[in-house]
Amino acid sequence: MKLSKHKLGELIEVTRGASLSGQFYAEKGEFVRLTLGNFNMNGGGFKENTSKTDLYYTGTVKDEFILNKDDIITPLTEQSLGLLGTTARIPESGKYIQSQDVALVKCKKGLLDPNFCYYLISSSVVRQQLSAGAQQTKIRHTSPDKIKDCTVWIPELEVQKRIGRILSDIDEKIALNRQINDNLSWLDRSSKAARVHCAA
Repeated sequence: MKLSKHKLGELIEVTRGASLSGQFYAEKGEFVRLTLGNFNMNGGGFKENTSKTDLYYTGTVKDEFILNKDDIITPLTEQSLGLLGTTARIPESGKYIQSQDVALVKCKKGLLDPNFCYYLISSSVVRQQLSAGAQQTKIRHTSPDKIKDCTVWIPELEVQKRIGRILSDIDEKIALNRQINDNLSWLDRSSKAARVHCAA
């Protein structure tokens, strides 16, 4: 398989989210603001943030910051060690607002397959470059330009598509197995609770 060398900036557009004023944070509303808590540290992917209650945003926001289903996002701030390079896909259109700590990644058509891109950015090759180039403060930061400056090696588009499909299928099976295990655990706990109640 032939690989070609590129800077990510040749293959993707990376944009920073909106600066959202805290005075418009709310416990209810139409739009949810994305935070670093929406990135799953255990294996990547999107998760609902349950650590905060004021996740809604009631202020005015430009349409470009309201994301669509399957948009790819990655953090610009490393709140937890190893967070840089994590990727997630937006699960629903018209609900989530891209905040300034979150980058939106768009593939350049005909150059990079979105599924392949999702896994490329979270690969060890890119993560190592982001970690090495992160701004050294108490909480480390990266930027759209630093992401675009990462060097990658990629196959031709049709091969990317096949690899992306395979990896997506594997992730879907893993997610389904986790869901089944969670349901079985819940049934087991419920059964034990019922037996204890009957015994009492």
